[in-house]
Amino acid sequence: MSFEANRQVRTISGVAELRSQPFSNQWLLTGSSGPIARAIRYPRAHHSRVTLTDGTHWTLQPDGWGIVRAVENQVPFARATRLGSRHWEIAGVAFAYDLVAAGMLGRNWRLRIGSAEVASLRGNPLSFNRLRVEASLAVPVVAILLAWQVIARPWEYAASAPRMPRSERPGRPATKTT
Repeated sequence: MSFEANRQVRTISGVAELRSQPFSNQWLLTGSSGPIARAIRYPRAHHSRVTLTDGTHWTLQPDGWGIVRAVENQVPFARATRLGSRHWEIAGVAFAYDLVAAGMLGRNWRLRIGSAEVASLRGNPLSFNRLRVEASLAVPVVAILLAWQVIARPWEYAASAPRMPRSERPGRPATKTT
């Protein structure tokens, strides 16, 4: 597990875990060397507030249909964009990953660059109150937390989305009217 004080190099490698008590809105990201970040979900506002161990704060918030942004001081610096029902792009200034569901059970996901897996995220069979992260390469903390936000709380990004007809949402063919 590595954790640096500079946002550009705040990364996770090896094994980490996101966990919360059942029905809690408070989450803790820990590694072998201890806490890395805390996240508090605000379900009615559909966002999560993240605090890193160095005191840095940022927010994970929906930004329309199928987009979640990481925002620090009102400036977006990373995002998750829905490409399909079980496929997302997680990108920032210095990284870009595909987040893809592994199998039909829905609790196992992979962060990939092309076809190469760089990290796996595994929820327990009944809930996402515990999410195990195994990263073979250094992965930015924000990428892991964006992945958590969209796989563990998918209803939040949709809840604040503008109400578009299903056929007008990204990834769906438009319906023809004659």
